[in-house]
Amino acid sequence: MSSSSMVQPIAIVLLAVAIAPGLAVGDSSVINATCAELKLQPYNYCVGVLSANPAAAAATDVRGLAAAAINITADKAASTLRVISYLVDELSICRGQYTDMLQSLATVAADFGAGRFENASFEMSGNATGYPQGCDILLFEGNSHKDPIFKENAENDLLVRLASSILNLLTGRWI
Repeated sequence: MSSSSMVQPIAIVLLAVAIAPGLAVGDSSVINATCAELKLQPYNYCVGVLSANPAAAAATDVRGLAAAAINITADKAASTLRVISYLVDELSICRGQYTDMLQSLATVAADFGAGRFENASFEMSGNATGYPQGCDILLFEGNSHKDPIFKENAENDLLVRLASSILNLLTGRWI
């Protein structure tokens, strides 16, 4: 094959590559013009969202952008619903953990009130202290990867460790 006969196929490939984006993808000016007309939406947000979506990027008119925007919104709503469902399940487990923690603390308070400091200390350090961190870990590592009660878990963890340390001081354990 001579070099001149190879030039023709290469030229065709280069021409196809050059015009293919115009054929396969809508004109970004449609996105830019549409976003510029939207007075209640930040322009950069609009362009960013639509440009990142293949269907919107391929749109050739406002109708195509509207269809893409509806689909983008439906996908995000479905994703948010999944996160909420995960959170409901995970928070339900945390609710059970905090219920167990309160029961353990009731036992601690009863033992403490009866002067059974060793029992109270053992119950506190053995059972009550792990619940806030367990809930935090569950929410962080769970399917939702969100922890809407991080602040509360952190405060409960600090408080239960404080109470446990004071009980340990009282009983002479782990001073």
